[in-house]
Amino acid sequence: MTVLRLLRAMAAFIVLLALVFGFPVLFYKIAGLPFPDHVPSLEQIVEALSAPDDGTLFVTALELIAWGTWATFSLTVIGEVIAKVRGQHLNVRLPGLRGMQRLAAYLVASATLAVLMPGVSNAVVPPPPVVAMAPMHPLGEPAATDVKAPPKERIYRVKQGDSLWSIADNELGNPRRWPKIWKLNARSRQPDGRTFAAPGLIRPGWKLRLSSGKRPKLPSPVSTTEQPPAADIPPKPSPSETPRPEPSSTHLTKRETAAAIRLSSGSLVALAYAAGISTAYVAGRLHRRRRRIPPAATEPVTITPEPEPPAPVRELHRVHRQAFVERDEPVPSDGELMRHDHSIDIPELVHIGQASDGSPLRIALEGPGIGFTGPGGGDTVRYLAVDLLRQSNNYRVQIIVSITLAEELFGLSQDGLREIVAGIPGLLLAPSHEDALQNFEEAYFLRSRMVLEREADIGALRRRDPGEVLPAILLIAEIDTDVSERVAAPLASARGVGIGGIFLGSWSGGVTCVLDSTHTVTAAEGRGADSLVGAQLFHITAEEAAAHLQQLPSAGEESVSEAESPPENEQADWPGAALVRLTILGHPTIHVRGKREPVLLSWLQLSTLIYLALHPNGVTRDQLATALWPDDLGKDIHNVLRHLRGALVAAAGYKGAEAKRAPFISASTTKDSAIYRIDHELISIDLWDYESALEQVRTAADLAERRTALLTAAGLCTGELADGFSAEWIEDQRYPLTRSQADVLAQLAELLAGEDAEQALSALERARRLDPDTEETYFRIIRLQLRLDRRDDASRTAELLRQHQCGLGLSSDSQMERAIVKTCGSSSFKQLSTCHRSSVIPRAVRRACP
Repeated sequence: MTVLRLLRAMAAFIVLLALVFGFPVLFYKIAGLPFPDHVPSLEQIVEALSAPDDGTLFVTALELIAWGTWATFSLTVIGEVIAKVRGQHLNVRLPGLRGMQRLAAYLVASATLAVLMPGVSNAVVPPPPVVAMAPMHPLGEPAATDVKAPPKERIYRVKQGDSLWSIADNELGNPRRWPKIWKLNARSRQPDGRTFAAPGLIRPGWKLRLSSGKRPKLPSPVSTTEQPPAADIPPKPSPSETPRPEPSSTHLTKRETAAAIRLSSGSLVALAYAAGISTAYVAGRLHRRRRRIPPAATEPVTITPEPEPPAPVRELHRVHRQAFVERDEPVPSDGELMRHDHSIDIPELVHIGQASDGSPLRIALEGPGIGFTGPGGGDTVRYLAVDLLRQSNNYRVQIIVSITLAEELFGLSQDGLREIVAGIPGLLLAPSHEDALQNFEEAYFLRSRMVLEREADIGALRRRDPGEVLPAILLIAEIDTDVSERVAAPLASARGVGIGGIFLGSWSGGVTCVLDSTHTVTAAEGRGADSLVGAQLFHITAEEAAAHLQQLPSAGEESVSEAESPPENEQADWPGAALVRLTILGHPTIHVRGKREPVLLSWLQLSTLIYLALHPNGVTRDQLATALWPDDLGKDIHNVLRHLRGALVAAAGYKGAEAKRAPFISASTTKDSAIYRIDHELISIDLWDYESALEQVRTAADLAERRTALLTAAGLCTGELADGFSAEWIEDQRYPLTRSQADVLAQLAELLAGEDAEQALSALERARRLDPDTEETYFRIIRLQLRLDRRDDASRTAELLRQHQCGLGLSSDSQMERAIVKTCGSSSFKQLSTCHRSSVIPRAVRRACP
């Protein structure tokens, strides 16, 4: 810790002591307490108010104001101290006292700086912590650990032509029990030294456990900073080395899952709901990336922003990301979000709101059912329907609802509902109310017969056979005579057969909640209804329901992976006379001309430079402060800029005449604010050079000039924007820049393919690593490899594509398979068509495995 920081902390501590403890002691000795030593009578009060004032009343009023101000400030300080100890922010804002609260927050933060904050120098600060990963195989698979089967377990030796589907059929009596075998053997070391890393890739001679004995725990991964060597063409992998999702911190804790979020519209949702819709939005974004075709070599490369999501979806995505920021965890990538979205557990309880004491309120999904009536009933049923549908992507829940009621709940037309229903496996739209009741009755009798034949209820069957698809079946309907007569009896035994109901109206067969316009339960009837009274239930509007529901069709089918980490930035000269070079395409670094080692800056200082680099025309103080401190606290812009300039001046040895007049980052004063911008004469930025190169590509007069411009731009394609940094203003521009870099490399490869196939192949490999989700890049690599008579390499690339899809639980589809057949040829297709024959999604298994 610097001396200046320590002095600042001590000064703030002394000021706090003086204001909180010194003021009352001093003021008491000078003026005493403003209160009388006894309670005056009514006559004395009237006499004092009616008598001419000699100044005593005025002085007493001033004393009261002074003591009141001190008491308010002291309470604010106490609140800030408690919030600081708990690691939270004091979000209560008192009208008219904002300045006092800001002063208290500043003093408490400064006073506790020496205790609660790590020491940070002005110019040399270590980067944010990096999560240590396990040793990696060539394709990213963590090094597996031998797992020995406990004694007396059933072991099956794999034969030629076997698959998990056939093994489960022959050995366990049901082919759909293959997930059980996968769960027992995932990542186990096999006799030939390979790792069982993907359910669709098994080898003759492997040994698979079939019994459900307890599996020994795997040792914790070994921390390491070593990374696999980078190369234009990765080494040929073995088929078993499929990337497996790594453990990450993207899971919500039990407390956070129960958190309630108030949206700008006034709707109230659970944080788990926000996470589900956010993940669905990420899946939809992947779908666009996966099918994208790079522009031809004669077309301009543009940096186009991602399509803006609907406002209700964007707000939930922001809430989801903010949850990680608030617990001081890195915001997960799209791939990490998708990898943890494939739970197959049936949700037994549904979080419906907050009880009167603030605790989470949950109800059983399977049971006699619950009805909602009153002004707020429809909004709550709408929320519960979408919340359950977001969890249905892996056959966890199946909702039966008539299309007319769905139209009212979800705010979509019947045609719009029919378009999206195919992508939501848990939604069964019945043509009419009568058909919905009939489908529900059929499901009930089917489940009842299954329970009788197997002599176990649905819950026991799920535990006995994890591979059996037995979702909870839920009817959503409006109460009428038919519903009461035909549904009440089945729901009375619902816990045994796995069915339930949510109703609009008073439901005599179970529990009924009466909701007012604020969605608070004013009255409740039925078993356990007392705990519901006074609770505030979750709810959304029809507009929000429509936007959220339209994100769900791709949530269970798509996934995303991350590009391989680019090599560390090496020292390089840069055009122009700028003294400093800022690189933000890839991991942000800053170099001084003539020096090999990069300049070490704090995370906050680098974030400041990145934000200014993204706004070359300058930003206001408020814009910069909001970007760096979105929680509206600690906006010490001048201090940050002063230390940043000082670090750059010290590292570069800058001796300019204007060294005392804001070098490196200039400030121009306007009438209302100050505009800050990077001085382009002193700092060169790779992003600006890249955008300039793209403009040269766009305005090239002929192919030769275009090729030269593409070569310049390709030399600047070094990675995604600000790799390792997470902020909303970065995320909005990250993928568009990554996509444009991949397009540049694809166009360059197209121009070079005729005269230098090797260089074209190298460019395409770089494009694949930058944007591995675009299938067309793989196909172009395969065509070039076949043209060079490298059939083994072409087969490896096709396998890489499948492994990229299957390693994240993403099922292949007919379009991709046809493209592989057309590109590789039928023989290569037969050799490689194993991964798509198994998937964690049962529907995909039925579709892909005849």
